[in-house]
Amino acid sequence: MAFSFFKRNKTVALKNQVEFCMTNLSLGAADVYDVLLERDDIDITESGCTSNCEICECNLFAIVNGELIKAENADALLQNVEKELEDNSVHF
Repeated sequence: MAFSFFKRNKTVALKNQVEFCMTNLSLGAADVYDVLLERDDIDITESGCTSNCEICECNLFAIVNGELIKAENADALLQNVEKELEDNSVHF
């Protein structure tokens, strides 16, 4: 039996990637995390640190498909994340 790297029997659905810093979650981004967790089109990652300490001290933020999205409160962050997902989704 020959094995081929080029054959694909299964299609894998791409999902939007949203990453949160654990410290920022504890500062208020957890509300946004909880809302996004309900969506099927998003994979959420929690990182110990995303090396955005200056932003983390002053704002809530999330990294959406590689783009840093920030806001002053959870409601604004959720709106900004949803706008980014609408504008730059991995779904075509």
